[in-house]
Amino acid sequence: MISLTSCKKEQEELINPTTNSKSSSSGGGKSNSGGTNSKPDSDLVFVEGGTFLMGSPAGSGDGDERPQHKVTLKSFKITKYEITNEQYAKFLSERGNQTENGVKWYQGTDFDITGKKYTAKKGKERMPVRFVSWNGAAAYAKWAKGRIPTEAEWEYAARGGKKSKGYTWSGSNNINEVAWYVGNSGQRLHNVGEKKPNELGIYDMSGNVWEWTADWYGPYKKEAQTNPKGPATGKARSRRGASAFCTAHNNRSANRSNRAPNGVRHNLGFRVVFD
Repeated sequence: MISLTSCKKEQEELINPTTNSKSSSSGGGKSNSGGTNSKPDSDLVFVEGGTFLMGSPAGSGDGDERPQHKVTLKSFKITKYEITNEQYAKFLSERGNQTENGVKWYQGTDFDITGKKYTAKKGKERMPVRFVSWNGAAAYAKWAKGRIPTEAEWEYAARGGKKSKGYTWSGSNNINEVAWYVGNSGQRLHNVGEKKPNELGIYDMSGNVWEWTADWYGPYKKEAQTNPKGPATGKARSRRGASAFCTAHNNRSANRSNRAPNGVRHNLGFRVVFD
């Protein structure tokens, strides 16, 4: 059984959000634009820009979710599902499993490899890709002509954007309707899109796998912000959404965590946004 310590902030990776230091992670490095697997519109959800309260109010949630603050975002599109093994295999077949900052983009065992061709193992095609570094996620996003969502974009989409009904989890106040978490997952990952979507039609924003965001992890500011991108530097990247191995508390839309950019995990994947 996998320890639930992997569900919040692994202590060896946890940083004090009030201090940040520079990192050499470059955000996709050698990636080229123009991948052949750019997401078709049918797999994208339009998120109309707007203003929302990011984080949790005083007296609720965890300390790094405060202060709750007003954020205004422009419109964007986001992938309806977490990026799957099948999708990432196409990327690796075209680009190769490159090394960046001394770490390969992908370090899992969910693919069969024949020469330069990567194929998702039978039965795992529609499962979310995992064991991907932050740079490996950013490289895929750039190849698909997109990018990793900012932390604010991620939370806005998870909350349902302008259609938000104020749910605790992404799409419901009943976590079992919308998320694979430790209480119903059997401590394993599941195919994307098996639970109900949220108000915008996005699946698995709560649970299944954690998702990388573009931001360095750091403290929230109380001032209102427009299209924030997080701290300029840091030691760890923010990740959101929790996973099939995590508690209901960690699966809340407001919940935050972090991971060093090279820190791949069995329960950490990503999705992509497009301007």
